[in-house]
Amino acid sequence: MPSFVSIVEWMLTISVFISVFANYLIINKLWKRKHLRDVAESVSISAALLGIATAAPLLAYFVMKGETELVVKNSVGILTGVLFILIGTGIWVRSNRGVPIGRLMLRALRLEREESSYLIKSMTRPKGAEHIIHILELIAKLDNEVHETEMNLLNEFADRWHIDRSKLKVGQVDHDGVELEVRDAVRGYLELSPPHEQAAQLMDVLNLFVRADADVSNEERIVLEELTGLIEHYVEEDTLERRTYEVLIVPQSQEQFEAAEAILPGCEIKERRGGNVISVGTFFSHDYAEAVCQKYISLGLFTAQVAG
Repeated sequence: MPSFVSIVEWMLTISVFISVFANYLIINKLWKRKHLRDVAESVSISAALLGIATAAPLLAYFVMKGETELVVKNSVGILTGVLFILIGTGIWVRSNRGVPIGRLMLRALRLEREESSYLIKSMTRPKGAEHIIHILELIAKLDNEVHETEMNLLNEFADRWHIDRSKLKVGQVDHDGVELEVRDAVRGYLELSPPHEQAAQLMDVLNLFVRADADVSNEERIVLEELTGLIEHYVEEDTLERRTYEVLIVPQSQEQFEAAEAILPGCEIKERRGGNVISVGTFFSHDYAEAVCQKYISLGLFTAQVAG
C-alpha cells in the first residue's frame, strides 16, 4: 500500500500536468486572436505583472530546494504571464507594427489606468447606495490608514450616485472594532433585499476597493473572505452549501454568564452538553471566526468556534 507521502507526490505530479495543460488552453484561445485590438486591450498587464512578481520569489525558492514539480509549475505560470503581457501590449496588432514595445506597454498601462474605474461607473445607483458608501468607508479603515486611492474611489462612487462626499480624511485612523462593524453593515445592506445582480456586483466592488492601494493586509483578506461568503449566501440562497463556523462563549461561572449577556444584549442562549452557552454568531470564514473568538478571549471569556 503506497504511503501518504507517495500519494501526495503523485498528486503533485498530476497537478503539474494539469496546470501546464490549463495554461495551454488559456493561451491557445488568446494566441489565435492576438492580432485583434479588442483582445489585446482586454488583457490586464498590471495583473500579469503582479502574478509574475508573486511567482518569481517562489520559483527561486523551489529551485534552491530542488522541487522539480513546483519549479515547472511556477515556470509555466511566469511564461504564461509574459505571454499575457506581450499580447496585452498589442505587439501583434497590425496598426502597432513598428512601434517600440516599451511605448506599447506604456500606452496599454495608461489605458488600463483610465479604465480602472469602469466597474464603478457601470454600476448604476443601486438600492442602498448610502449603505454601500458606509461599507467602503469601514473597509478603508481596516488597515489603520485611509489611502488617497481609496478616497478617490469613495468620492467617485459618491459623485456617481449623487451622495454627499465621504467625510473621511487621508491618513491614519482608528480601526478598533471595524472588522465586526463592517460585517454588520453588509448584513444591514442585504436586509434591504437588493437585487441579486447588484449584490453580486458589490462583491466585485469590494475586491476592487480592497486592492485599490496595491497592498492587501491580513485584516482586509480575512474580512473580504467573510463578506464574500455572506454575500454569496444571499445571492445563491439555499443552492450553495458552505461550511460555517459558530462562535460560542462558554461561561465558567454565573458572573461570566452575566458579563457575556451585558456585552451581547439579546444574545441567543443555547443548551449544550454540560450547560448553557451563548452564541455570538455564525460566520463563513474560519479565520474571521477565530478573530471573533480572540476578541472575547481577550475579555477573559472562554470562547470556541464550532464548524457547522
